[in-house]
Amino acid sequence: MWSETSANLPPSSPTIAVDMDVDEWIEYILSDPQTIKALKVLGVATSAYALYKLAGYILRELVLVPKLTALRDVEDLHKPRKGGKIPGRVIICGGSVGGMLAAAVCADHFESVLILESEAWANEHGSEVPEEREYRTTSEGYQAVVPPRTRIMQYYVTNFLQPPVYMALSRLFPNLSEQLDHFGLGPTFAVMRLKFRYGGIYSEDPYTDMNVKEGVPLTFNISREATETLIRRSVKHSRSNVRFKTGTVTGFNRKGDRLGGVTVRTEAGEEEERGDFIIDATGPTQLAFNKALNGAGFPVSPDLRVEYNPNMKYTTGVWTLPDHVRANWPVPGGYEIGVILTMTPDVEAGESRAFYLVTMERNQMLITTGGWNAPRAAHSIAEARAYVQSLDGQHLLPDWAWTLLDFLEEHEAECSPFYAEAKVGPLNYIRWQQAQDLPPNFVAIGDAIMKLNPVYGQGITKTCIDITTLDAVLRQIPSKIPLPNISKLFFEREAPRVEGLWDGTRANDYGWTTTIPAEGEDLSHNAFIRKWGRDCIFLGREDPAIHKIWWNVNMMVAPGTDLFSPRIVVKMLRKKWLGW
Repeated sequence: MWSETSANLPPSSPTIAVDMDVDEWIEYILSDPQTIKALKVLGVATSAYALYKLAGYILRELVLVPKLTALRDVEDLHKPRKGGKIPGRVIICGGSVGGMLAAAVCADHFESVLILESEAWANEHGSEVPEEREYRTTSEGYQAVVPPRTRIMQYYVTNFLQPPVYMALSRLFPNLSEQLDHFGLGPTFAVMRLKFRYGGIYSEDPYTDMNVKEGVPLTFNISREATETLIRRSVKHSRSNVRFKTGTVTGFNRKGDRLGGVTVRTEAGEEEERGDFIIDATGPTQLAFNKALNGAGFPVSPDLRVEYNPNMKYTTGVWTLPDHVRANWPVPGGYEIGVILTMTPDVEAGESRAFYLVTMERNQMLITTGGWNAPRAAHSIAEARAYVQSLDGQHLLPDWAWTLLDFLEEHEAECSPFYAEAKVGPLNYIRWQQAQDLPPNFVAIGDAIMKLNPVYGQGITKTCIDITTLDAVLRQIPSKIPLPNISKLFFEREAPRVEGLWDGTRANDYGWTTTIPAEGEDLSHNAFIRKWGRDCIFLGREDPAIHKIWWNVNMMVAPGTDLFSPRIVVKMLRKKWLGW
Protein backbone atom coordinates (compact mmCIF):
# COMPACT_ATOMS: atom_id res chain seq x y z
CA MET A 1 0.00 0.00 0.00
CA TRP A 2 1.38 3.39 -1.07
CA SER A 3 1.35 6.19 1.48
CA GLU A 4 2.86 9.63 1.93
CA THR A 5 3.55 11.59 5.09
CA SER A 6 3.91 15.36 5.00
CA ALA A 7 7.29 16.57 6.19
CA ASN A 8 5.51 19.55 7.83
CA LEU A 9 3.36 17.41 10.11
CA PRO A 10 4.44 16.98 13.75
CA PRO A 11 5.62 13.50 14.78
CA SER A 12 2.38 12.86 16.60
CA SER A 13 0.27 13.48 13.48
CA PRO A 14 -1.20 10.40 11.82
CA THR A 15 -0.21 9.33 8.37
CA ILE A 16 -2.43 10.65 5.52
CA ALA A 17 -3.33 7.73 3.30
CA VAL A 18 -5.21 7.92 0.04
CA ASP A 19 -7.21 4.85 0.98
CA MET A 20 -8.48 6.22 4.32
CA ASP A 21 -12.16 5.57 4.86
CA VAL A 22 -14.57 8.26 6.11
CA ASP A 23 -14.19 7.40 9.78
CA GLU A 24 -10.41 7.59 9.53
CA TRP A 25 -10.61 11.00 7.79
CA ILE A 26 -12.89 12.35 10.53
CA GLU A 27 -10.56 10.98 13.23
CA TYR A 28 -7.60 12.63 11.53
CA ILE A 29 -9.34 16.00 11.22
CA LEU A 30 -10.48 15.97 14.84
CA SER A 31 -6.99 15.10 16.06
CA ASP A 32 -5.30 18.03 14.26
CA PRO A 33 -5.33 21.28 16.35
CA GLN A 34 -4.70 23.49 13.31
CA THR A 35 -7.59 21.97 11.43
CA ILE A 36 -9.90 22.39 14.41
CA LYS A 37 -8.89 26.04 14.70
CA ALA A 38 -9.53 26.61 11.01
CA LEU A 39 -12.96 24.97 11.27
CA LYS A 40 -13.86 27.19 14.21
CA VAL A 41 -12.88 30.30 12.28
CA LEU A 42 -14.86 29.11 9.27
CA GLY A 43 -17.87 28.35 11.47
CA VAL A 44 -17.77 31.79 13.09
CA ALA A 45 -17.45 33.47 9.69
CA THR A 46 -20.30 31.44 8.22
CA SER A 47 -22.54 32.15 11.20
CA ALA A 48 -21.72 35.86 11.07
CA TYR A 49 -22.50 36.00 7.36
CA ALA A 50 -25.77 34.11 7.88
CA LEU A 51 -26.76 36.47 10.69
CA TYR A 52 -25.81 39.46 8.54
CA LYS A 53 -28.01 38.20 5.68
CA LEU A 54 -30.86 37.41 8.08
CA ALA A 55 -30.63 40.82 9.73
CA GLY A 56 -30.64 42.51 6.31
CA TYR A 57 -33.67 40.52 5.25
CA ILE A 58 -35.56 41.34 8.45
CA LEU A 59 -34.65 45.03 8.23
CA ARG A 60 -35.78 45.30 4.61
CA GLU A 61 -38.86 43.09 4.60
CA LEU A 62 -40.26 43.84 8.05
CA VAL A 63 -39.20 47.48 8.52
CA LEU A 64 -38.16 49.35 5.37
CA VAL A 65 -40.67 47.98 2.84
CA PRO A 66 -43.73 48.50 5.11
CA LYS A 67 -42.52 51.94 6.25
CA LEU A 68 -41.22 53.40 2.97
CA THR A 69 -43.64 51.83 0.46
CA ALA A 70 -47.32 50.89 0.19
CA LEU A 71 -46.51 47.47 -1.28
CA ARG A 72 -47.83 45.58 1.75
CA ASP A 73 -50.95 47.70 2.24
CA VAL A 74 -52.01 47.54 -1.41
CA GLU A 75 -52.87 43.86 -1.01
CA ASP A 76 -55.79 44.77 1.30
CA LEU A 77 -57.53 47.24 -1.04
CA HIS A 78 -61.24 46.50 -1.52
CA LYS A 79 -61.24 43.62 0.94
CA PRO A 80 -64.35 43.48 3.17
CA ARG A 81 -64.09 45.69 6.22
CA LYS A 82 -64.22 43.99 9.60
CA GLY A 83 -67.05 45.25 11.81
CA GLY A 84 -69.16 46.68 9.01
CA LYS A 85 -69.08 50.13 7.43
CA ILE A 86 -68.67 53.30 9.46
CA PRO A 87 -72.10 55.00 9.83
CA GLY A 88 -70.88 58.34 8.52
CA ARG A 89 -70.58 60.57 5.46
CA VAL A 90 -67.38 61.49 3.64
CA ILE A 91 -67.05 64.73 1.69
CA ILE A 92 -64.31 64.83 -0.93
CA CYS A 93 -63.36 68.27 -2.23
CA GLY A 94 -62.29 67.71 -5.85
CA GLY A 95 -63.36 65.11 -8.39
CA SER A 96 -60.22 64.52 -10.41
CA VAL A 97 -58.07 61.38 -10.21
CA GLY A 98 -57.16 61.80 -6.54
CA GLY A 99 -60.68 62.60 -5.44
CA MET A 100 -62.21 59.66 -7.28
CA LEU A 101 -59.66 57.17 -5.99
CA ALA A 102 -60.19 58.46 -2.45
CA ALA A 103 -63.93 58.02 -3.01
CA ALA A 104 -63.43 54.40 -4.09
CA VAL A 105 -61.48 53.70 -0.90
CA CYS A 106 -63.88 55.56 1.40
CA ALA A 107 -66.90 53.86 -0.17
CA ASP A 108 -65.51 50.57 1.11
CA HIS A 109 -65.37 51.95 4.67
CA PHE A 110 -68.23 54.47 5.01
CA GLU A 111 -71.95 54.34 4.31
CA SER A 112 -71.98 57.45 2.13
CA VAL A 113 -69.48 59.45 0.03
CA LEU A 114 -70.03 62.79 -1.74
CA ILE A 115 -67.61 64.12 -4.39
CA LEU A 116 -67.78 67.87 -4.96
CA GLU A 117 -66.31 68.80 -8.36
CA SER A 118 -66.29 72.37 -9.66
CA GLU A 119 -66.31 71.54 -13.38
CA ALA A 120 -69.78 70.47 -14.53
CA TRP A 121 -68.41 68.77 -17.65
CA ALA A 122 -66.54 66.21 -15.56
CA ASN A 123 -69.69 65.14 -13.73
CA GLU A 124 -72.00 65.25 -16.73
CA HIS A 125 -69.82 63.92 -19.57
CA GLY A 126 -66.57 62.76 -17.98
CA SER A 127 -67.41 59.04 -17.99
CA GLU A 128 -66.87 58.73 -21.75
CA VAL A 129 -64.11 59.94 -24.07
CA PRO A 130 -65.46 62.61 -26.45
CA GLU A 131 -65.48 61.64 -30.12
CA GLU A 132 -64.68 65.17 -31.29
CA ARG A 133 -62.14 67.75 -30.16
CA GLU A 134 -62.24 71.52 -30.46
CA TYR A 135 -59.16 72.89 -32.21
CA ARG A 136 -57.67 76.35 -32.57
CA THR A 137 -54.70 77.90 -34.35
CA THR A 138 -52.16 79.69 -32.17
CA SER A 139 -50.58 83.07 -32.93
CA GLU A 140 -47.42 81.16 -33.92
CA GLY A 141 -49.33 79.22 -36.55
CA TYR A 142 -49.44 75.70 -35.09
CA GLN A 143 -52.55 73.76 -34.13
CA ALA A 144 -53.68 73.45 -30.51
CA VAL A 145 -56.75 71.98 -28.84
CA VAL A 146 -59.23 73.28 -26.27
CA PRO A 147 -59.46 70.65 -23.48
CA PRO A 148 -62.83 70.12 -21.79
CA ARG A 149 -61.02 69.94 -18.43
CA THR A 150 -59.76 73.51 -18.14
CA ARG A 151 -57.91 72.97 -14.85
CA ILE A 152 -55.79 70.01 -16.00
CA MET A 153 -52.47 71.10 -17.53
CA GLN A 154 -51.64 67.84 -19.33
CA TYR A 155 -55.07 66.52 -20.23
CA TYR A 156 -54.01 65.01 -23.57
CA VAL A 157 -50.47 64.05 -22.58
CA THR A 158 -49.56 60.47 -21.75
CA ASN A 159 -49.47 59.44 -18.11
CA PHE A 160 -46.41 57.58 -16.92
CA LEU A 161 -48.11 55.09 -14.62
CA GLN A 162 -45.64 53.12 -12.54
CA PRO A 163 -46.62 49.58 -11.43
CA PRO A 164 -48.20 50.69 -8.11
CA VAL A 165 -50.98 52.30 -10.16
CA TYR A 166 -51.96 48.97 -11.70
CA MET A 167 -51.61 47.28 -8.32
CA ALA A 168 -54.10 49.74 -6.81
CA LEU A 169 -56.59 49.95 -9.69
CA SER A 170 -56.77 46.20 -10.27
CA ARG A 171 -57.71 45.66 -6.62
CA LEU A 172 -60.05 48.63 -6.24
CA PHE A 173 -61.93 47.68 -9.41
CA PRO A 174 -62.13 43.90 -9.93
CA ASN A 175 -63.87 44.49 -13.29
CA LEU A 176 -61.02 46.69 -14.52
CA SER A 177 -60.43 44.54 -17.61
CA GLU A 178 -64.06 45.07 -18.67
CA GLN A 179 -63.71 48.83 -18.29
CA LEU A 180 -60.49 48.76 -20.32
CA ASP A 181 -62.29 46.87 -23.08
CA HIS A 182 -65.17 49.37 -22.98
CA PHE A 183 -62.78 52.16 -23.92
CA GLY A 184 -60.72 50.02 -26.28
CA LEU A 185 -57.77 50.29 -23.89
CA GLY A 186 -56.97 46.57 -23.67
CA PRO A 187 -53.91 46.85 -25.95
CA THR A 188 -52.43 49.56 -23.70
CA PHE A 189 -52.05 47.10 -20.80
CA ALA A 190 -48.46 45.84 -20.85
CA VAL A 191 -45.28 45.00 -18.97
CA MET A 192 -43.59 48.15 -17.70
CA ARG A 193 -40.71 49.30 -19.89
CA LEU A 194 -38.65 52.50 -19.80
CA LYS A 195 -36.42 52.11 -22.89
CA PHE A 196 -34.15 54.42 -20.94
CA ARG A 197 -31.41 56.44 -22.64
CA TYR A 198 -29.21 58.57 -20.40
CA GLY A 199 -26.69 60.69 -22.20
CA GLY A 200 -27.72 58.81 -25.33
CA ILE A 201 -26.64 55.40 -23.97
CA TYR A 202 -29.37 52.74 -23.88
CA SER A 203 -30.02 50.68 -20.73
CA GLU A 204 -31.98 47.47 -21.29
CA ASP A 205 -35.09 47.04 -19.18
CA PRO A 206 -34.78 44.17 -16.67
CA TYR A 207 -38.16 42.79 -17.77
CA THR A 208 -37.92 42.03 -21.48
CA ASP A 209 -40.52 39.24 -21.69
CA MET A 210 -43.67 41.04 -22.79
CA ASN A 211 -46.02 38.26 -21.70
CA VAL A 212 -48.35 39.62 -19.02
CA LYS A 213 -48.09 37.26 -16.06
CA GLU A 214 -48.01 37.30 -12.29
CA GLY A 215 -44.90 38.75 -10.72
CA VAL A 216 -43.93 41.17 -13.50
CA PRO A 217 -44.47 44.96 -13.18
CA LEU A 218 -47.46 46.10 -15.24
CA THR A 219 -48.72 49.45 -16.52
CA PHE A 220 -51.16 51.18 -18.87
CA ASN A 221 -49.82 53.30 -21.74
CA ILE A 222 -52.66 55.83 -21.72
CA SER A 223 -53.24 59.57 -21.61
CA ARG A 224 -54.47 61.64 -18.68
CA GLU A 225 -57.78 61.92 -20.54
CA ALA A 226 -58.18 58.15 -20.70
CA THR A 227 -56.92 57.62 -17.13
CA GLU A 228 -59.41 60.03 -15.60
CA THR A 229 -62.31 58.77 -17.71
CA LEU A 230 -61.49 55.13 -16.89
CA ILE A 231 -61.40 55.81 -13.16
CA ARG A 232 -64.58 57.91 -13.14
CA ARG A 233 -66.57 55.26 -14.99
CA SER A 234 -65.13 52.53 -12.76
CA VAL A 235 -66.19 54.40 -9.60
CA LYS A 236 -69.70 55.03 -10.91
CA HIS A 237 -70.16 51.40 -11.92
CA SER A 238 -68.73 49.83 -8.75
CA ARG A 239 -69.59 52.15 -5.82
CA SER A 240 -73.33 52.81 -5.53
CA ASN A 241 -72.82 54.78 -2.31
CA VAL A 242 -70.76 57.47 -4.07
CA ARG A 243 -72.60 60.57 -5.29
CA PHE A 244 -71.24 63.30 -7.57
CA LYS A 245 -72.27 66.94 -7.24
CA THR A 246 -71.17 70.02 -9.19
CA GLY A 247 -69.99 72.85 -6.99
CA THR A 248 -66.92 74.68 -5.73
CA VAL A 249 -65.98 74.26 -2.08
CA THR A 250 -65.33 77.71 -0.63
CA GLY A 251 -64.74 76.81 3.01
CA PHE A 252 -64.79 74.29 5.84
CA ASN A 253 -67.26 74.45 8.73
CA ARG A 254 -66.20 73.71 12.29
CA LYS A 255 -68.13 71.56 14.77
CA GLY A 256 -66.48 71.38 18.16
CA ASP A 257 -62.96 70.01 17.93
CA ARG A 258 -63.44 68.80 14.37
CA LEU A 259 -64.92 69.64 10.97
CA GLY A 260 -68.67 69.35 10.54
CA GLY A 261 -68.93 69.95 6.80
CA VAL A 262 -68.19 72.36 3.96
CA THR A 263 -69.67 75.37 2.22
CA VAL A 264 -70.26 74.89 -1.52
CA ARG A 265 -70.94 77.45 -4.24
CA THR A 266 -73.37 76.06 -6.82
CA GLU A 267 -75.44 77.56 -9.62
CA ALA A 268 -78.29 77.90 -7.13
CA GLY A 269 -76.10 79.76 -4.63
CA GLU A 270 -74.17 78.80 -1.52
CA GLU A 271 -75.07 75.55 0.24
CA GLU A 272 -73.78 73.65 3.23
CA GLU A 273 -72.96 69.95 3.10
CA ARG A 274 -72.65 67.99 6.35
CA GLY A 275 -69.73 65.56 6.64
CA ASP A 276 -68.08 63.31 9.21
CA PHE A 277 -64.79 63.06 7.31
CA ILE A 278 -63.40 65.76 5.00
CA ILE A 279 -60.77 65.11 2.32
CA ASP A 280 -58.94 67.85 0.41
CA ALA A 281 -58.38 66.57 -3.14
CA THR A 282 -58.32 70.02 -4.76
CA GLY A 283 -54.89 69.46 -6.28
CA PRO A 284 -52.63 72.50 -6.80
CA THR A 285 -55.38 74.74 -5.37
CA GLN A 286 -54.51 73.27 -1.95
CA LEU A 287 -57.75 74.61 -0.52
CA ALA A 288 -57.27 73.38 3.06
CA PHE A 289 -53.80 74.87 3.45
CA ASN A 290 -54.43 78.15 1.67
CA LYS A 291 -57.66 79.17 3.39
CA ALA A 292 -60.21 76.54 4.43
CA LEU A 293 -58.63 75.32 7.67
CA ASN A 294 -57.69 78.81 8.84
CA GLY A 295 -61.19 79.98 7.99
CA ALA A 296 -62.68 77.22 10.12
CA GLY A 297 -60.58 78.12 13.14
CA PHE A 298 -57.76 75.61 12.70
CA PRO A 299 -54.63 77.77 12.19
CA VAL A 300 -52.07 76.33 9.76
CA SER A 301 -48.50 77.61 9.83
CA PRO A 302 -47.24 78.85 6.45
CA ASP A 303 -43.87 77.31 7.35
CA LEU A 304 -45.31 73.86 6.66
CA ARG A 305 -44.97 74.45 2.93
CA VAL A 306 -41.59 74.12 1.22
CA GLU A 307 -41.55 75.55 -2.32
CA TYR A 308 -39.10 75.92 -5.19
CA ASN A 309 -39.39 76.78 -8.89
CA PRO A 310 -37.69 74.58 -11.54
CA ASN A 311 -38.35 77.12 -14.31
CA MET A 312 -38.98 74.54 -17.00
CA LYS A 313 -41.39 74.07 -19.85
CA TYR A 314 -42.08 71.49 -22.53
CA THR A 315 -44.29 70.94 -25.54
CA THR A 316 -46.05 67.76 -26.60
CA GLY A 317 -47.20 67.11 -30.15
CA VAL A 318 -50.16 64.71 -30.30
CA TRP A 319 -50.48 62.75 -33.55
CA THR A 320 -53.18 60.39 -34.80
CA LEU A 321 -51.61 57.61 -36.87
CA PRO A 322 -53.67 56.10 -39.74
CA ASP A 323 -53.66 52.34 -40.35
CA HIS A 324 -51.17 52.46 -43.21
CA VAL A 325 -48.71 54.55 -41.16
CA ARG A 326 -48.78 52.00 -38.34
CA ALA A 327 -48.50 49.13 -40.82
CA ASN A 328 -45.26 50.57 -42.23
CA TRP A 329 -43.80 51.65 -38.90
CA PRO A 330 -39.98 51.67 -39.44
CA VAL A 331 -39.00 50.53 -35.94
CA PRO A 332 -37.57 47.09 -35.14
CA GLY A 333 -40.45 44.83 -34.15
CA GLY A 334 -43.04 47.00 -35.87
CA TYR A 335 -45.68 49.21 -34.29
CA GLU A 336 -46.47 48.68 -30.60
CA ILE A 337 -48.03 50.78 -27.88
CA GLY A 338 -45.66 52.21 -25.28
CA VAL A 339 -42.35 54.05 -25.08
CA ILE A 340 -40.56 54.14 -28.44
CA LEU A 341 -37.60 56.46 -27.85
CA THR A 342 -36.34 58.57 -24.95
CA MET A 343 -33.45 60.94 -24.37
CA THR A 344 -33.19 61.78 -20.66
CA PRO A 345 -31.06 64.83 -19.79
CA ASP A 346 -27.80 64.36 -17.89
CA VAL A 347 -27.39 67.29 -15.55
CA GLU A 348 -23.72 66.56 -14.84
CA ALA A 349 -23.04 66.71 -18.59
CA GLY A 350 -24.80 70.08 -18.79
CA GLU A 351 -27.70 68.84 -20.93
CA SER A 352 -31.01 70.31 -19.75
CA ARG A 353 -33.31 69.12 -22.54
CA ALA A 354 -35.32 65.95 -23.00
CA PHE A 355 -36.93 64.10 -25.89
CA TYR A 356 -39.67 61.47 -25.63
CA LEU A 357 -41.60 59.61 -28.30
CA VAL A 358 -44.49 57.47 -27.04
CA THR A 359 -47.52 55.74 -28.56
CA MET A 360 -50.79 55.25 -26.67
CA GLU A 361 -54.52 54.64 -27.01
CA ARG A 362 -56.69 55.57 -30.02
CA ASN A 363 -53.71 55.25 -32.40
CA GLN A 364 -52.11 58.35 -30.90
CA MET A 365 -48.43 59.22 -30.72
CA LEU A 366 -46.75 61.85 -28.58
CA ILE A 367 -43.52 63.73 -29.25
CA THR A 368 -42.30 65.76 -26.26
CA THR A 369 -39.51 68.33 -26.37
CA GLY A 370 -38.36 70.83 -23.76
CA GLY A 371 -36.72 70.96 -20.39
CA TRP A 372 -35.02 73.35 -17.99
CA ASN A 373 -33.60 76.76 -18.83
CA ALA A 374 -36.63 77.44 -21.09
CA PRO A 375 -35.39 75.76 -24.31
CA ARG A 376 -37.28 76.31 -27.53
CA ALA A 377 -39.57 73.35 -28.15
CA ALA A 378 -40.38 71.74 -31.51
CA HIS A 379 -43.68 72.24 -33.35
CA SER A 380 -42.87 70.21 -36.46
CA ILE A 381 -40.77 67.19 -37.41
CA ALA A 382 -38.21 69.45 -39.07
CA GLU A 383 -37.83 71.31 -35.77
CA ALA A 384 -37.84 68.04 -33.82
CA ARG A 385 -35.02 66.63 -35.97
CA ALA A 386 -32.88 69.73 -35.47
CA TYR A 387 -33.68 69.61 -31.76
CA VAL A 388 -32.56 65.96 -31.41
CA GLN A 389 -29.44 66.60 -33.47
CA SER A 390 -28.38 69.22 -30.93
CA LEU A 391 -28.81 66.96 -27.88
CA ASP A 392 -25.86 65.58 -25.96
CA GLY A 393 -25.46 61.90 -26.91
CA GLN A 394 -27.49 62.11 -30.13
CA HIS A 395 -24.67 60.40 -32.03
CA LEU A 396 -25.38 57.24 -30.03
CA LEU A 397 -28.96 56.93 -31.27
CA PRO A 398 -29.72 53.91 -33.48
CA ASP A 399 -30.17 54.44 -37.23
CA TRP A 400 -33.86 53.59 -37.02
CA ALA A 401 -34.43 56.69 -34.86
CA TRP A 402 -33.47 58.97 -37.73
CA THR A 403 -35.37 56.81 -40.21
CA LEU A 404 -38.47 57.16 -38.03
CA LEU A 405 -38.22 60.95 -38.01
CA ASP A 406 -37.91 60.96 -41.81
CA PHE A 407 -40.90 58.63 -42.05
CA LEU A 408 -43.02 60.82 -39.77
CA GLU A 409 -42.13 63.92 -41.78
CA GLU A 410 -43.53 62.23 -44.90
CA HIS A 411 -46.86 61.68 -43.14
CA GLU A 412 -46.97 64.81 -40.99
CA ALA A 413 -49.76 66.57 -42.87
CA GLU A 414 -52.19 63.64 -42.83
CA CYS A 415 -51.58 62.94 -39.13
CA SER A 416 -52.64 66.52 -38.24
CA PRO A 417 -50.71 66.90 -34.99
CA PHE A 418 -51.75 69.44 -32.39
CA TYR A 419 -49.50 70.81 -29.66
CA ALA A 420 -49.98 71.16 -25.91
CA GLU A 421 -47.76 73.55 -23.99
CA ALA A 422 -46.82 72.99 -20.35
CA LYS A 423 -45.05 75.52 -18.17
CA VAL A 424 -43.99 74.14 -14.81
CA GLY A 425 -44.18 76.79 -12.13
CA PRO A 426 -43.54 76.57 -8.38
CA LEU A 427 -43.61 73.09 -6.85
CA ASN A 428 -44.27 72.51 -3.17
CA TYR A 429 -44.60 70.05 -0.32
CA ILE A 430 -46.91 70.71 2.63
CA ARG A 431 -45.47 68.82 5.58
CA TRP A 432 -48.82 68.06 7.17
CA GLN A 433 -47.19 65.53 9.51
CA GLN A 434 -45.60 68.46 11.34
CA ALA A 435 -48.85 70.40 11.77
CA GLN A 436 -50.26 71.06 15.23
CA ASP A 437 -53.93 70.72 16.21
CA LEU A 438 -55.36 69.66 12.87
CA PRO A 439 -59.00 68.54 12.97
CA PRO A 440 -58.99 64.78 13.59
CA ASN A 441 -61.42 64.07 10.73
CA PHE A 442 -59.41 65.72 7.94
CA VAL A 443 -56.79 64.53 5.44
CA ALA A 444 -55.36 65.82 2.18
CA ILE A 445 -54.19 63.67 -0.74
CA GLY A 446 -52.37 64.05 -4.06
CA ASP A 447 -51.22 67.53 -5.01
CA ALA A 448 -52.94 68.93 -1.92
CA ILE A 449 -49.95 67.43 -0.08
CA MET A 450 -47.16 67.50 -2.64
CA LYS A 451 -46.96 68.98 -6.12
CA LEU A 452 -44.19 67.15 -8.00
CA ASN A 453 -42.55 68.09 -11.28
CA PRO A 454 -44.85 66.46 -13.89
CA VAL A 455 -41.95 65.71 -16.23
CA TYR A 456 -41.02 62.77 -13.97
CA GLY A 457 -44.51 61.27 -14.28
CA GLN A 458 -44.95 60.40 -10.60
CA GLY A 459 -48.12 62.31 -9.67
CA ILE A 460 -50.76 59.61 -10.10
CA THR A 461 -48.47 56.94 -8.65
CA LYS A 462 -47.95 59.14 -5.60
CA THR A 463 -51.73 59.54 -5.31
CA CYS A 464 -52.15 55.77 -5.36
CA ILE A 465 -49.66 55.55 -2.49
CA ASP A 466 -51.78 58.13 -0.62
CA ILE A 467 -55.10 56.34 -1.04
CA THR A 468 -53.57 52.94 -0.26
CA THR A 469 -52.19 54.42 2.97
CA LEU A 470 -55.61 55.90 3.74
CA ASP A 471 -57.22 52.49 3.28
CA ALA A 472 -54.72 50.93 5.72
CA VAL A 473 -55.44 53.62 8.33
CA LEU A 474 -59.23 53.23 8.00
CA ARG A 475 -58.87 49.49 8.60
CA GLN A 476 -57.35 50.25 11.99
CA ILE A 477 -60.24 52.29 13.40
CA PRO A 478 -63.57 51.12 14.83
CA SER A 479 -66.80 51.38 12.85
CA LYS A 480 -68.33 54.25 14.80
CA ILE A 481 -68.74 58.01 14.87
CA PRO A 482 -67.07 60.29 15.95
CA LEU A 483 -63.87 59.24 14.25
CA PRO A 484 -60.55 58.99 16.09
CA ASN A 485 -57.60 61.13 15.01
CA ILE A 486 -57.35 59.91 11.41
CA SER A 487 -55.36 63.01 10.47
CA LYS A 488 -52.43 62.12 12.72
CA LEU A 489 -52.51 58.43 11.80
CA PHE A 490 -52.59 59.15 8.08
CA PHE A 491 -50.03 61.93 7.73
CA GLU A 492 -47.44 60.20 9.93
CA ARG A 493 -47.77 56.98 7.92
CA GLU A 494 -47.90 58.67 4.51
CA ALA A 495 -44.93 61.06 4.88
CA PRO A 496 -42.01 58.56 4.84
CA ARG A 497 -43.54 56.86 1.80
CA VAL A 498 -43.49 59.98 -0.38
CA GLU A 499 -40.66 62.12 0.99
CA GLY A 500 -38.18 60.25 -1.20
CA LEU A 501 -40.09 61.43 -4.29
CA TRP A 502 -39.81 65.03 -3.15
CA ASP A 503 -36.13 64.78 -2.21
CA GLY A 504 -35.16 62.95 -5.39
CA THR A 505 -36.95 65.15 -7.93
CA ARG A 506 -35.96 68.35 -6.14
CA ALA A 507 -32.32 67.22 -6.07
CA ASN A 508 -32.46 66.63 -9.82
CA ASP A 509 -34.13 69.99 -10.51
CA TYR A 510 -31.47 71.71 -8.39
CA GLY A 511 -28.90 70.53 -10.91
CA TRP A 512 -29.73 73.45 -13.20
CA THR A 513 -28.70 77.00 -12.38
CA THR A 514 -32.03 78.43 -13.55
CA THR A 515 -33.92 76.64 -10.76
CA ILE A 516 -34.98 78.91 -7.89
CA PRO A 517 -34.35 76.91 -4.68
CA ALA A 518 -36.58 76.79 -1.63
CA GLU A 519 -36.13 79.45 1.02
CA GLY A 520 -33.10 78.67 3.17
CA GLU A 521 -31.59 76.32 0.58
CA ASP A 522 -29.16 76.68 -2.29
CA LEU A 523 -28.69 74.53 -5.39
CA SER A 524 -26.15 72.32 -3.65
CA HIS A 525 -28.86 71.00 -1.34
CA ASN A 526 -29.25 67.21 -1.74
CA ALA A 527 -26.69 67.17 -4.57
CA PHE A 528 -25.41 63.89 -3.13
CA ILE A 529 -28.74 62.21 -3.97
CA ARG A 530 -28.54 63.34 -7.60
CA LYS A 531 -24.95 62.25 -8.02
CA TRP A 532 -25.49 58.91 -6.27
CA GLY A 533 -28.40 58.13 -8.57
CA ARG A 534 -26.32 59.02 -11.60
CA ASP A 535 -23.48 56.79 -10.41
CA CYS A 536 -25.97 53.94 -9.94
CA ILE A 537 -27.03 54.35 -13.57
CA PHE A 538 -23.43 54.05 -14.73
CA LEU A 539 -22.74 51.07 -12.46
CA GLY A 540 -25.87 49.43 -13.80
CA ARG A 541 -24.47 49.48 -17.31
CA GLU A 542 -21.81 47.04 -16.12
CA ASP A 543 -23.88 45.11 -13.58
CA PRO A 544 -27.46 44.10 -14.59
CA ALA A 545 -28.31 43.30 -10.96
CA ILE A 546 -27.57 46.89 -9.92
CA HIS A 547 -29.52 48.23 -12.89
CA LYS A 548 -32.52 46.15 -11.80
CA ILE A 549 -32.30 47.59 -8.29
CA TRP A 550 -32.17 51.13 -9.70
CA TRP A 551 -35.09 50.32 -12.02
CA ASN A 552 -37.23 48.86 -9.22
CA VAL A 553 -36.63 51.88 -6.97
CA ASN A 554 -37.58 54.30 -9.74
CA MET A 555 -40.69 52.25 -10.54
CA MET A 556 -41.61 52.40 -6.82
CA VAL A 557 -41.70 48.63 -6.39
CA ALA A 558 -38.76 48.77 -3.94
CA PRO A 559 -37.72 51.17 -1.16
CA GLY A 560 -35.15 53.83 -2.01
CA THR A 561 -32.85 52.39 0.63
CA ASP A 562 -32.10 49.51 -1.76
CA LEU A 563 -29.80 51.90 -3.63
CA PHE A 564 -27.63 52.07 -0.51
CA SER A 565 -27.28 48.34 0.04
CA PRO A 566 -23.78 47.15 1.05
CA ARG A 567 -23.29 45.57 -2.38
CA ILE A 568 -23.84 48.87 -4.19
CA VAL A 569 -21.89 50.93 -1.66
CA VAL A 570 -18.85 48.62 -1.90
CA LYS A 571 -18.93 48.66 -5.72
CA MET A 572 -19.37 52.44 -5.74
CA LEU A 573 -16.39 53.00 -3.45
CA ARG A 574 -14.27 50.50 -5.35
CA LYS A 575 -15.09 52.27 -8.61
CA LYS A 576 -14.22 55.69 -7.20
CA TRP A 577 -11.03 54.67 -5.39
CA LEU A 578 -9.65 51.88 -7.57
CA GLY A 579 -11.27 52.66 -10.91
CA TRP A 580 -12.72 49.19 -11.47
